[in-house]
Amino acid sequence: MTGQTDHLIVTVTEPPQNPPIAIAPRMGFPPPGVEYPFSIGDIAYATARRLGPGWNADAGYWGTQGSIWGPYTATFTLLIDVEGDLCMVYDVAASDEWPDTPQLPRGVREFSAGLFLPEASVTDGLDHIADQLAAALRAITGT
Repeated sequence: MTGQTDHLIVTVTEPPQNPPIAIAPRMGFPPPGVEYPFSIGDIAYATARRLGPGWNADAGYWGTQGSIWGPYTATFTLLIDVEGDLCMVYDVAASDEWPDTPQLPRGVREFSAGLFLPEASVTDGLDHIADQLAAALRAITGT
């Protein structure tokens, strides 16, 4: 018949001899706060503290993102992108009068919506990450 699709149906009665192992099984589950001792919201708070008076921060739902704002029109949002990089996204307002080509600190890169820290890791520690972001914010804003 025209347009007929034949399907072959096979019955398997035994499991495969050598099943593939996709991922090694987890041997245990870490208690809360061990695998990730701080949240993105914590990074936002620590960064705002380093920037000093006039800067504030807030954590998003479950601490998975954070916002930082200060004496400028822009709000800076911290988040993790699909590649696992720590990002800070923001909109540049003409009224903020920031430098056109900021000298970003080592380990910080620009992208179309802001900047990111491709090498940042939780093992760097909260203080180091907050220091990097505060230095990046100072470079962006020219302060």
